[in-house]
Amino acid sequence: MHYAEYQGVYYIEGTPDGVSLIKPIETELNQIFGQSQLKSLDDIKEKLNQEVRSLGGNCVYDFKYGQKSTFWKGLFGMDDVHWYANGKIGFIKNLESLG
Repeated sequence: MHYAEYQGVYYIEGTPDGVSLIKPIETELNQIFGQSQLKSLDDIKEKLNQEVRSLGGNCVYDFKYGQKSTFWKGLFGMDDVHWYANGKIGFIKNLESLG
C-alpha cells in the first residue's frame, strides 16, 4: 500500500488495517482566474489538512487525486484545469503498521 506524509497527515492509497473512519472528504482547487493548473499536489493536501486536523484525524485513506479539464470554463477564458482529491478522513492509532 502506497502512502505519503505531508505536514503530519498521512495520505494512503488504500485502506490500512485498524483505521477508524471519521468522514468522507472531497475537494478541488478550482479558481476562476487563479491558474489552478500551476498549483501542486501539496496545495491540495494543504487544503485537506485543515479539515483533517479540525476533525481530529491523522490520515486520508482511499486517497485519489488528479487534474481535470473543464470545457465550459476554457470556453469563457477561465482556468480550465483544476486539481481534485477525495478519500476518507480517518484516525490510525498505530502508524507503524503502515511501514
